[in-house]
Amino acid sequence: MQRKSVLKQMWDILSPLMLRYAVAYVIALLFLDEYREHPTEMGAVAAVLTVPFLILMVKKDKAKEREAGILPNKKAPLGKYVMIAGVSAALAIGLNNLLLLANLAKYSESYQEAAEALYAPAFLAQLLCVGIVYPILEEYMFRGVIYRRMRAISSPKKAIVMSSIFFGLYHGNLVQMIYGTVAGLMLAYVYEKYGSLKAPVLAHVIMNIVACVLTEMNGFAWMLAQPIRAAVITGVCIVLAFVILAQIQKIDEKPENV
Repeated sequence: MQRKSVLKQMWDILSPLMLRYAVAYVIALLFLDEYREHPTEMGAVAAVLTVPFLILMVKKDKAKEREAGILPNKKAPLGKYVMIAGVSAALAIGLNNLLLLANLAKYSESYQEAAEALYAPAFLAQLLCVGIVYPILEEYMFRGVIYRRMRAISSPKKAIVMSSIFFGLYHGNLVQMIYGTVAGLMLAYVYEKYGSLKAPVLAHVIMNIVACVLTEMNGFAWMLAQPIRAAVITGVCIVLAFVILAQIQKIDEKPENV
């Protein structure tokens, strides 16, 4: 198979991101006042309109891989998805607590503005937009297209690291860059191990919903009210996440005839 030029490789990797911003830009132009007043909800509308195009990209890439004789990873049994729920919830609590304990938010005005916008809508709207729509968009874009295309020109390990850094930078502020990069490592890893985009979508949805629920219920504030309590809960969550990841590592992701 003919190797693509560097420029073509860069276009392949950046094109889904450019598509996402192009759709959002058009929606913002058409509904400027609504976008200013309800950025989270209108961003979700743009995401819903973008996802079908990303699905087509994923299908096209899979077809090309089949033509090139590249076998897909074996799909993990449905019962293994319980571990996705555990590692996602533990990582969401542990990572958020670590960042809150470090008080990095005070160094990032852009994060404070982003957080205010994300959590401004009514709680049900948060769950729908932040908890479901955005994760689906980002998983199709980053794991479904960008990671797979990076993996096609490098090793899976390099693709996991590079796509995760890219995912962190995509969020545009210090706090979410750190959170997104670490979360991206887990999301790309489970995609590789489970052999299905359903795994990182589920993981991402759970992480975002846990963050929304605990923010709404002042759960993070309760944990941080006593530093020792926050440290213990954070430590337990991080250890639990690594224990579950160690079990996920045992999943055989290789194609059947390899």
